[in-house]
Amino acid sequence: MNYKEVLANCGIAVPELLLPNKTISLEKWSVVACDQFSSDSSYWDKIKIQTKGEASTVNLILPECYLDESKSRVPEINRNMERYLNDGTLKSAGSGFIYLERTTPWTEKRKGLILALDLEAYSYEAGAIAQIRPTEGTVLERLPVRAQIRQNAVLDIPHILVLLDDAENKLFNYLERNKSTFDEVYDFNLADNAGHLTGFQVSKASDLDVLSGIFDELRSRADFLFAVGDGNHSLAAAKQLWNKIRDESGDMDHPARYALVEIENIHDPGVRFEPIHRILFDCPLSDFKTDFLSYPGTVIREMDSWEKMKEEVEKLNQEGTFTVGMIGSEGCSLLILDDPKATLASEAFHSFLDPWMKKGKCGEIDYIHGESALRNLSETAGNLGFYLAPINKNTFFQFINKRGPMPRKTFSIGEAEEKRYYLECRKLIP
Repeated sequence: MNYKEVLANCGIAVPELLLPNKTISLEKWSVVACDQFSSDSSYWDKIKIQTKGEASTVNLILPECYLDESKSRVPEINRNMERYLNDGTLKSAGSGFIYLERTTPWTEKRKGLILALDLEAYSYEAGAIAQIRPTEGTVLERLPVRAQIRQNAVLDIPHILVLLDDAENKLFNYLERNKSTFDEVYDFNLADNAGHLTGFQVSKASDLDVLSGIFDELRSRADFLFAVGDGNHSLAAAKQLWNKIRDESGDMDHPARYALVEIENIHDPGVRFEPIHRILFDCPLSDFKTDFLSYPGTVIREMDSWEKMKEEVEKLNQEGTFTVGMIGSEGCSLLILDDPKATLASEAFHSFLDPWMKKGKCGEIDYIHGESALRNLSETAGNLGFYLAPINKNTFFQFINKRGPMPRKTFSIGEAEEKRYYLECRKLIP
């Protein structure tokens, strides 16, 4: 088999990539994933001001803080995509992968590989046996607005990060060792001190042949090859839309069959797993405490400080007993839950929280990346924040294979500013 056939067996395709033309400021072009700063519209307002009059991916995405404005914003996004595709803003870079190296304020180097995944090899259905699997439960109600964005889109612009279990790091060792033979396609500082990004195009058949062999070897060793780390619902929406196109047209070669993603090795020291915290708005503290303590197997301990609470959360979790930090305007507490059926703190906590919220006990919930954002929001009267400990990435793939997707918003790959920044594109139209 040639490398294309080998890659196809792994659920991978070699995409034709589009990059901004040489006159475009990449610092203005690249903005962080749309699902970051979802409770902070001021962040996105600032980005709009910084990029005013410039070609920027902020004009091609719908930040999640504006999801309720999708009816008016999505048509404008689609028009901007068509304009950038037709006015020369985007140029074909040819077919190939892009090997990228990213520095962030938290890590010296993180490596990634841009490629296309075959949505025929992916399923978000519970219990499905697929080459590409979700890492969190899919909330079907969240898919329509994301599918709406993609339905009339002419461009695929990825913020999806997909994890690979390559303990020997064969893939990225090869790429790093040979990067001097690749064409450098970008090298620039990200805005707002979010780090630096360098990209190298991998397009020679000899390189793609080696990479296909590495992917095939990894595939043969494991029950599945890829775990979707960030962007689970965006990939699920792409899958839903592809199923519709496939069933209606029968065109198995349609570009919508594939999704552009960034692959990362879970064992890369630069791939940092961070917890995703929770914030409840308009939530009376006394009511929460009373109802929490009436739930079986729960205890609340008051903490003297944020630092002590965090220390206790990160050391007390063990099989069957889980801890979550609670932060409000009156101080910090430690929530302890005994739950022999759970394997993660988020799972134990949501066994109480989800049915409790359905009773209308508070205004709404949001999922927060980063400790500073959690602390700032939690200090507002009426808000309650919940601090969760990070999960163990060394047993991550085994957990997914054995138990299936984790509870929604259990972990994050790094801080908010470490998320994927939009840059490469591909056409979604024939």
